[in-house]
Amino acid sequence: MNTNDNIDQLCQRFKEKDKIALAKLITLVENDPSSASKIFKDFNNLKHDSYIIGITGSPGVGKSTLTGQVAMTLAEDGKKVGIISVDPTSPFSGGAFLGDRIRMTKITCHPNVFIRSLATRGYAGGISRAVFDITLLYEAFGMDIIIIETVGVGQAELEIHNLVYSTVVVLVPGYGDAIQIQKAGIIEIGEIYNINKKDLGGEDIAVQIELMLDDSTITQSGWRPPVLMTNSITGEGIDELIEKIYEHKEYLELSEKIKIKMKQRYMYKIKESMVDTIEKIIFERIFNNNELNNIALKLIDNKFDIYNELKELYYHIHLKIKKDD
Repeated sequence: MNTNDNIDQLCQRFKEKDKIALAKLITLVENDPSSASKIFKDFNNLKHDSYIIGITGSPGVGKSTLTGQVAMTLAEDGKKVGIISVDPTSPFSGGAFLGDRIRMTKITCHPNVFIRSLATRGYAGGISRAVFDITLLYEAFGMDIIIIETVGVGQAELEIHNLVYSTVVVLVPGYGDAIQIQKAGIIEIGEIYNINKKDLGGEDIAVQIELMLDDSTITQSGWRPPVLMTNSITGEGIDELIEKIYEHKEYLELSEKIKIKMKQRYMYKIKESMVDTIEKIIFERIFNNNELNNIALKLIDNKFDIYNELKELYYHIHLKIKKDD
């Protein structure tokens, strides 16, 4: 059986709501991005839009447990929920511990929930390169809600904001003082701020975020991000969090800003794909590692010459493109 026949058969089973086929198609787009065009070519007749939520925050804030509680509540309400949980890849071994399901054991076998854990595979921004394609698969499969849980991200890893409609930024007591919160770039992407582990406190963080929102441009869009408190272990505050997510969804739909969010997703994917393709062309057809290695060795003794070397490289790329034209 050739690859195309295999994909065609998987797509047929996928359309019959076979979760095993869904899992195998996800594996295909994760391991071979070029397979996405073969998979999606026959999906244009599947008209279904999912609502996509991003849950992000620093390591240890309880994102996985919170994601599990939100998904369980939605699933029990009859919603079909697709979860994408991203874990970091080791820069040394290339491996990843996909441990999110340990935090979501209660929902793993729920008939309305499908969970996929991914490794970043070196991709920056707290997500995986395959996330966009997997959201398309989830939409085609008929998921009502898609939840993307990022890896534990830092202050400047904001890619998730480009891929979702509602971004939930999760914090915990002990996150830092007011100055730390003000300088954290991740704070600026939130449509909803959620202080988890409320049994440990967190009222001071809530006050700091409210003050930040009073004195910033974040609320100029017409939506003031709510500041909530939850305990993801006990489930306290989860219903209110979901209520605020629905309120933000309604706001986007009534203001028609949902179309802007959708366009943002596609623009992000287009640019990402173009950069990937250009990078591949440059390093496969124009330069090789030996050439770049020799330049780097020369710079050991001539470090201030680096921009002249870069200028030569750019000129070489320009000549190559002009010649190919």
